[in-house]
Amino acid sequence: MTPPFPQPSCWLPHRVSYGETDAMGVVYYANYLHLFERGRSELIRGLGFSYATVEERGIFLPVREATCRYFAPARYDDVIHIRTGLSAQSRASLSFCYEIANEDKTRVLTRGTTQHAVVDATGKPVRVPEWLSALFG
Repeated sequence: MTPPFPQPSCWLPHRVSYGETDAMGVVYYANYLHLFERGRSELIRGLGFSYATVEERGIFLPVREATCRYFAPARYDDVIHIRTGLSAQSRASLSFCYEIANEDKTRVLTRGTTQHAVVDATGKPVRVPEWLSALFG
C-alpha cells in the first residue's frame, strides 16, 4: 500500500508534446525531471508565491538529488497529471515528491523525488527562512 501523499499538494495537467518524446513516441526519460520542475513551480504558485518571488527574496533552491521510477510510458498527445507535494524539510533543505498519472488519474506512470539545498545568492547554504517554511504549513 502506498503511503498518503503529503499535503499540501497540487495537480497540474499537461498534454505531452511531440518534442518531449523519443523515437518510440514515448516521453524521453530525462523530460520527467522537467515535468517535476513544472509541478514544483505550480505547487509554490498555488500556495501564493512563485519561484521568482522566492528568488527576489534572496533564496535559491538548487537540486541536490533527483530520483525517478518509471512504471508505464506516457506518449505523444497523452494528457497526464503531475502531482507534487513537499515530503520533507530540514534546516537547510527541502524535499519534494511527485507522481505522474494518466488522464483519469487511475494509474501512476512515474514517481520521483527531488531534494533541494536552500542557498543565498552566493550559493552559500542558509536556513530555510520562516516565511518559506510557513508557506508549506
